[in-house]
Amino acid sequence: MDRPSNELRDAYAASLGDRIRSCRGAVTREEFSRQLDLHVNTIGKFERGITIPDAFALLRMAEIGKCPAEWLLSGQVKSDKVERSLQAVEVGEYIYVPHFDVAMSAGNGVFCDVEHVKAMRPFEAKFIRQDLGIGHNELALVSVIGNSMEPLLRSRDTTMLDLRAKDVLTEGIHAIRLDGALMLKQLQRLPGKVLRVSSSNPEYSPFEIEGSDDESHRDFSVLGRVRWGGVTFN
Repeated sequence: MDRPSNELRDAYAASLGDRIRSCRGAVTREEFSRQLDLHVNTIGKFERGITIPDAFALLRMAEIGKCPAEWLLSGQVKSDKVERSLQAVEVGEYIYVPHFDVAMSAGNGVFCDVEHVKAMRPFEAKFIRQDLGIGHNELALVSVIGNSMEPLLRSRDTTMLDLRAKDVLTEGIHAIRLDGALMLKQLQRLPGKVLRVSSSNPEYSPFEIEGSDDESHRDFSVLGRVRWGGVTFN
């Protein structure tokens, strides 16, 4: 084998090793090797680009690490190749966020049924991790329905929710469930465990929800905070 071929092989092995390490994620190398039925030193050589795994090992890595085999092999992937998931999936430089069918998901099944994920939408990981400052994958995309948040958000616009932000420590637009309906509303925390719920559209009057120690009898919950919005031009 000539020198250029060796250099190409080494460059591919190094980039493949980076993808294997990324696919392994938070799983320890020891646990990863156990699930693959390979020696831990073998995994280390794969990740350092010293040796290249065979096709079967790559397929098993993709299955265990829940990353697309196509991306693991070549570093390229299309959004429709990412398996639907209830949480965002990080693949290389991109994070694929589940886009939920809001109409189907209204009620107690919100964000709990993978059948309601209609697509996995790609975002640059740098944008989510650094620009938005979100360090986890509990994210969801939902489409706006109705005109209560106009002109800020219009029907068919898309919003990204941080599903961990349920405590309304920061004022902003949140997704809430109220009496079985899913809504996007501006929330403001007031003294005495009171939430002020308002719309951008002045035709919708604001109202308040008082908190209590026992809220089991109420159908109200904060589902997450809107962190990003995409405009749809009709």
